[in-house]
Amino acid sequence: MMLTGLSSFALGLVLSLAVTLLIYVIGGRISARGKDEEGKLEPYACGERVQGGKIIINLEQFFIYAVYFMIFHILVFSLATTLSRPIDVSVPILFAAVSIISIGMLAFKEKR
Repeated sequence: MMLTGLSSFALGLVLSLAVTLLIYVIGGRISARGKDEEGKLEPYACGERVQGGKIIINLEQFFIYAVYFMIFHILVFSLATTLSRPIDVSVPILFAAVSIISIGMLAFKEKR
């Protein structure tokens, strides 16, 4: 008896779920158990106690990196899509020049 497409898919699904469940159960029974230690319940996996206090995040520095990423991302995307078929190469070259100038301005502002 030949199985139709839907019934063979259902049989394959049931068999794969059964094998997955079997591997999960066997693995759970033979796997090594970790020791319960005091540091296991700490917020960090290494068990290190965190000193109290508020964490201060420098959003201005993050913003500068986000702008760098955006500039490079748009530059690479525009170069990759326009240079593959070079009909008019002046637009991506102009955009690259403007991008390099803006990166230079950001770097100069960051140094001050």
